[in-house]
Amino acid sequence: MHCLAATLWTNNVDRAHRVAQSLDVGFAWGEHLEAARPDQDDRSNDQPEPHVTAPYIVRIDNAGGADADLLGGKGASLARLTDAGLRVPPGFVVSTQAYRHAVLDGIRDQLDAAVAAVPAHASSDEMDAACARVRALVAAVELDEAVAESIHEAYLALGDDVAVAVRSSSAVEDSVEHSFAGEHDTYLWVRGVDEVIARVLDCWASMFTTRAMEYRRKAGLSGGGDAMAVVVQEMVEARAAGVFMTLDPENGDRSKIAVEAIWGLGEPLVSGTATPDSFKIDKVTGEVVHRSVVDKPIEMVRAEHGTGTATVEVAADRRETQSLTEDELAELLRLARIVEKHFGCPQDGEFAIKQGGGADSVYLVQSRPETVWSHRSVEKASTGATLMDSILSHLVPDRDAK
Repeated sequence: MHCLAATLWTNNVDRAHRVAQSLDVGFAWGEHLEAARPDQDDRSNDQPEPHVTAPYIVRIDNAGGADADLLGGKGASLARLTDAGLRVPPGFVVSTQAYRHAVLDGIRDQLDAAVAAVPAHASSDEMDAACARVRALVAAVELDEAVAESIHEAYLALGDDVAVAVRSSSAVEDSVEHSFAGEHDTYLWVRGVDEVIARVLDCWASMFTTRAMEYRRKAGLSGGGDAMAVVVQEMVEARAAGVFMTLDPENGDRSKIAVEAIWGLGEPLVSGTATPDSFKIDKVTGEVVHRSVVDKPIEMVRAEHGTGTATVEVAADRRETQSLTEDELAELLRLARIVEKHFGCPQDGEFAIKQGGGADSVYLVQSRPETVWSHRSVEKASTGATLMDSILSHLVPDRDAK
């Protein structure tokens, strides 16, 4: 083997070992790696390279440099945020390798046929029905013992019957080119390993919602060629939650950050069913240069029985109260600066404020490259749009675009 080829093989195996070290459960590299290490005297140039299997489970706080191909966009971002020392809820990622093993290796022919049968130019009802058939195929996959046991042990390692969020993490999402924000499923306040496994299957199936399939087609991506990881994180019992952007979404001004927040969990904001408080903060001076506090009549909270969520009315004395304190706004500014510097480009992200509040209660639950102003020069300010409107309006290519 040439010296360069031997060096590349060594680097790949060493990187594989680093990723493997992040895994306490569910995967063993095996001694065959060391036995298979190429020897320049013994290996001929035409011998195949040894196959290195990726893990089914990777801990967020010890991902060993794994990227979106293994962790999905969301999982890779959370691992990098954790590496940067930022406050991220603990958890693990069910890797794309688990999806590829369980779904692509298990039902590839049926899946390809089902995806190919989804009509490109059909009515909404026809599209919905066809995509539902694809999702049902994925959701019915029976996990083999190795994958199921890996998830079981990783979940138990978080604690006894701990409540978690189960979140889709596509291998091509949250890049500068493709966001997929809101296109795949998230499940909140999930408890018990059986429910976690069921929600993992649902997340895999959400690759084939009508919206996700349309996004892939319009963005020129393969309908079934993506792979899905799933993030499993401890729930933050949120007093408030929201989104931030490290520039002004109205005009691309990078000297400001924009923040929107609501009471309770952030899902109503992300889904567009709640009107948030909004703020703009000067990155240099820390001054809040814009503040809009609105009536917030409802909030999403943990359901009374402890599993799932419920939407409830906000007490009258809180409805028009500012959802973020000044200390929390200052902490979000600090975190936004760090995140933008760490990733090297403008970011939009999501956060949750733990019950009790205060600067040390601000948790980051997502960060991804900003995909609007990153592709164009600063233009005249738009009007009448919220931060979340600005994020969501650019996720799916224009239906009428030629």
